[in-house]
Amino acid sequence: MSKTAEATAIQIAQECLKQSPVIVLGSGASIPFGLPSMTNLSSYLMNSTPSQLTDADSDIWQDFVTELRTRDLENTLSLVDVSDHLSDYIVKQTWKYINDADQQVFAQVIGNRNLFPLTRLYKHLFDSTNYTVSVVTTNYDRLAEYAADCSNYQHYTGFSNGYFRHRQTVAYPSSVQSSSRIRTVDIWKVHGCIDWFVDGENRTFAVPLAKSIPASCNPAIVTPGVAKYERTHQEPFRSAISGADNALLQSKSYLCIGFGFNDAHIQPKLEERWQLGEALLVILTKKLTESAKAMLAKANGQQFLALESGKHGTIIWSNDYPDGHVLENMDLWKLEDFLDKTV
Repeated sequence: MSKTAEATAIQIAQECLKQSPVIVLGSGASIPFGLPSMTNLSSYLMNSTPSQLTDADSDIWQDFVTELRTRDLENTLSLVDVSDHLSDYIVKQTWKYINDADQQVFAQVIGNRNLFPLTRLYKHLFDSTNYTVSVVTTNYDRLAEYAADCSNYQHYTGFSNGYFRHRQTVAYPSSVQSSSRIRTVDIWKVHGCIDWFVDGENRTFAVPLAKSIPASCNPAIVTPGVAKYERTHQEPFRSAISGADNALLQSKSYLCIGFGFNDAHIQPKLEERWQLGEALLVILTKKLTESAKAMLAKANGQQFLALESGKHGTIIWSNDYPDGHVLENMDLWKLEDFLDKTV
């Protein structure tokens, strides 16, 4: 039976890759390389101390820390109405924590261009007539960009090239519009990026690999909570979400890596097209979230494949195995092992 289950997994996976999937990256895709989880970020914030707080802000911060001890960051920020000063502090601390970890990963990449299995995935998808590979991500880090660079492909995140990057005024990178098309990884970062900043005149720009936040600027990242949905109606997030929507609407398959299916900016269109039978869904993750399980329970006969880590190997979930089945002594849920078996 295990061979049959393995064959099922490989068949569905290969069909997904054949359809040039949109790659959906969640935090689980970055954690193996040293980027912090949301739990790590919560602990980091709890152990930090804001300066120059008013008495009111001091009380709010204590409430925030108290709630954070028993809840996740998103729920805490939904419950505790933090001031603008505290919100700015949380954004800047988040930027610093993730940027420090990201810079360490970049140092590794310089010495090992094959660090990311994502590099191998890009190369496989471009071993075709494709000129564009689309990535949709909630991550702030730059791992998707590094993987593109290591593949010798251009990447596009909505900004121009160079050390001081301005927002593009067109929907696609200039290279795609030229007579000589360049293969490009479009990376739609719906919650922002640690490269992005907003200056005092509310202009957004990008500085690659900045070691500190530029003076009189704020990071253009959206932290969890109620404010997230307000902020994403503004630029550059609105354009990033629009680009992500277009990619999801046009693709016939989705390859989700470490994505928890808890984000209202990505999940609805993805889920709708999958349930209508318009796109094939494949999920690779260390552990399926309750949100992901609830969505898969509504498959209604639509084809899918979910692979998660199990005690004795990989657990496969599909139409043929709706209650799960263990592929013993296999790490097929990891992208590297997944590619070993499918490409």
